[in-house]
Amino acid sequence: YMEMSSIVPSSGSTYAYSYYGLGELPAVVAGWLLTLEYGICAAGVARSWAGKVQEWVQEGLPSGSTKADWLNDSSASFLGAVCMGVCVIIVLAGIRFGKYFINVVTTIKICVVLFIIIVGFIATKPENFSPFVPSLIPASDGNPAQFGVQGIMLGASQAFFGYTGFDEVCCMAAEAKDPRRIVPRAVIGVILGTAFLSGFASLALSGMIPYNANPENGFYFSAGFQYEGYNWAATVVHIGEVCTMPIVVLVSFLAQPRVLYAMSVDGLCPEIFGRVDKKGNLFWNTLTTGIFFTIIALLVPFDYLWNLVSLGILIGFNMTNSALILTRTRDSSSRIAYKLTGALVAVSCLSMFLFQKGYVISTEPATGYLVASMILVGMVVILSLVIYYKCPQNQGKPNLYRAPWVPFVPALAITANWYLIAQMGSRDIGLACGWIVLAIISYFLYGYRYSAGKTGWQAMLNHTYTGLNAIRPSLTSQIAEQKENILGVKLLNAQT
Repeated sequence: YMEMSSIVPSSGSTYAYSYYGLGELPAVVAGWLLTLEYGICAAGVARSWAGKVQEWVQEGLPSGSTKADWLNDSSASFLGAVCMGVCVIIVLAGIRFGKYFINVVTTIKICVVLFIIIVGFIATKPENFSPFVPSLIPASDGNPAQFGVQGIMLGASQAFFGYTGFDEVCCMAAEAKDPRRIVPRAVIGVILGTAFLSGFASLALSGMIPYNANPENGFYFSAGFQYEGYNWAATVVHIGEVCTMPIVVLVSFLAQPRVLYAMSVDGLCPEIFGRVDKKGNLFWNTLTTGIFFTIIALLVPFDYLWNLVSLGILIGFNMTNSALILTRTRDSSSRIAYKLTGALVAVSCLSMFLFQKGYVISTEPATGYLVASMILVGMVVILSLVIYYKCPQNQGKPNLYRAPWVPFVPALAITANWYLIAQMGSRDIGLACGWIVLAIISYFLYGYRYSAGKTGWQAMLNHTYTGLNAIRPSLTSQIAEQKENILGVKLLNAQT
């Protein structure tokens, strides 16, 4: 992501990188996956926030009272819709107002997490860390596996969306003053900061509640403090969660209009999503998507959609890794580079699914699946070596960040992501496949006909984009600029 953000400092993140490295159809799929990551996730967090508010109100009511049920009913979440709607209004007010608001609340949120870490370690009992990795409880009766290495990997795949902030940094590159320099640094900073806060907070929670306990309020930070008798700390955490969770909704939704803007500029979704008002805001884009996701927050339960969001994120990560390999190699050997990269992605996917679905969760001896998956992993290594030796890499510009050990690091990332995806249930994987099919259908119904690549380079050169695109070019305008430079060179050669 650091390298691709320096090469393509544009709105759209994974969408832009897929367009640049893989082509139009993969780019549309990436755009739909980003909608899961941003819009759907924002609506889901809004509904989750409403649930926490309802629980807090319920604590002050008599046991069995239903007076607070209307706040977040299973069929309709009034508070969730209000939270989502307020965040949409903030974004409509303009990025500058939103930026100051985000900075203040984010600072408060970090302070809350640091409070959880410090007080959590004070309340920690060392015996709760033993065993550090409890013995595996296999999946049964529709329940997922718990504990063990398999439980850790399943938990990692489900919690993966907590690390997606760096992807959103890339998506907001159009608002940066010097994206080629700032965005790569921001990416690594966000990852390190998130890893520190999330890792130590989780460790503190593990130290407060034994893994085999069954706390009344679940395995949450407030429940951990209550379990150890730190009720005042639980109250602080309650207040912090209720006050800061809306910022997650705001930040998640903030990137959604930028993705559709980039797609609209490239002709892959309707023109209304690319309109920029006099203030440089995506008013109609934000209003349209905001109304849609507010309705989603109001009506749709999200218990079964979280894994779908994580799946979309992981698949999008693999598309960015693939785009990087092709960006490095296609100039010198485009045909073989595409074939080898496609084979690497397919073989790594098959190897991880055979290992997880055929061997790990099998209740009977399945050595054949293990051997087959290891052979395929060996093929991934061989394909990486072939790409390295048979597909010379471009040198790139000296002022741009270069990822180390390409294609080996992207190949490792692709394989690891497929392994996390393989942890998901069949229903979740089926929903993800259905979502991708809808993206493909949308491309052939609209994008294939109206895309900038189909309407001709000359039309792109004669068209002027304003607002965000005037500040930082989208992918299409970058391509148009490159095409204009090529035409200029050809004209100069013809004149000489």
